[in-house]
Amino acid sequence: MKKAFKILLYFLAFVGIIAVVLIKPINRTSYLKSDHYKKYKSDFEKFSLKENKGTLNAGWAKVNITPAKPMAMAGYGKRQGKPYTSVHDSVYVRAICIEIDTQKIYFLSADLLIIPPSVNALLESRLKSIGIDIKNVHFGATHSHNSLGSWGNTLTGKLFAGPYDPKIEPYLADNITKVLKNAEANLTKASVFYGEINDSADIRNRLEIANPSIDPEIRALQIAKANGQKAILVTYAAHSTVLNSATLELSRDYSGILVDSLERNTVDFAMFMAGAVGSMGPVEKGKEDFDEVKNQGNGVFTYVQKIAYKKQAETCFSTRFELPMAASSAKISQNWALRPWAFKWLFGDYPTYIKVTKIGNTLFIGTPCDFSGELMQALDDYARARNLDLVITSFNGSYVGYITKDEHYDLDLYETRTMNWFGPGNGAYFSEVIKNIIDKVKS
Repeated sequence: MKKAFKILLYFLAFVGIIAVVLIKPINRTSYLKSDHYKKYKSDFEKFSLKENKGTLNAGWAKVNITPAKPMAMAGYGKRQGKPYTSVHDSVYVRAICIEIDTQKIYFLSADLLIIPPSVNALLESRLKSIGIDIKNVHFGATHSHNSLGSWGNTLTGKLFAGPYDPKIEPYLADNITKVLKNAEANLTKASVFYGEINDSADIRNRLEIANPSIDPEIRALQIAKANGQKAILVTYAAHSTVLNSATLELSRDYSGILVDSLERNTVDFAMFMAGAVGSMGPVEKGKEDFDEVKNQGNGVFTYVQKIAYKKQAETCFSTRFELPMAASSAKISQNWALRPWAFKWLFGDYPTYIKVTKIGNTLFIGTPCDFSGELMQALDDYARARNLDLVITSFNGSYVGYITKDEHYDLDLYETRTMNWFGPGNGAYFSEVIKNIIDKVKS
């Protein structure tokens, strides 16, 4: 009996030591009093923007990145790394290059779950070798949960993207480099237009909350070349999760239907970027998965066709800055979280950036997260009051999980429990950063 009791004590002591080493209480001190906020304020004072003016040229390109043979898909942990069984529709990387005076800026969208931070790290040197500054590339993803995976060499990466394959990251980096170079090679004189339209029929708030809000705006940049060719960049906040975890076919989800419809009927080239997709879901109408995909894509396409555009001045700038973040605080319960070292071991450790791109009066801000559509209305209003059209995109090449409304932080939901990695207050923090950018742009 004494021996069993002693074993129990040793076991409890061991568990206690592990708990102390691995977990800590969640820090609920206001972000306004934090060290990372003080650093942000100091860094942002030195952050400068220089606008270029002159003749505008544009070019675009796409590169097929469909694997030669089936491999794991990224998007749903439930799949447990299963490979796709067939290709429903091919996946691509697409790019638009806009040149004004001596400044070239690029929009890059990949038919991937995210732009993996490890791929972004590889691109730093690859792009520099061909004369492209990565600060001038506005990265985004369609956020398809049915595209290729195997790009995450961490426990979490393997959970969401399947077994790691070291060939995939350079494969993606090489093709992104190629498509940016090809887009730049096609530069000719052009004009740029911006427009938006409300499409509340194809989006819903997917959180189980009272008084849910949505971001219903389709935001679009249209480029018209002097030779008559046209391209369009569309952003929308509905998650590309029409296809569920049981569907083992490679696909772009509903953005594929949208882009293909635009290229068949409206423009010569189209690309899609996920907008403020946090908390936002698609409206799944149909008899089965791909019927729902078709209906969702065609629904958004119908609204895009109605957009009224306004011409943008031939001015631009493009840059990024590193955003200080709190120590990671991935929740394991309402009041306890993993210690930062444990989080970094599980999730990886990469710099966090905010991307800022402006053409005329259209301001694109690329965020390192699933940015919540619930935060958009206040930011839209703030920008419009300063004569700016605001476009927020997610998945800019760094990733910090979900950024949601702070009032939801303690809800036991996937977005606020599993995917909220940096503690309370980040909804307000990111909103303040975006407002500060807007003010700096206007000043």
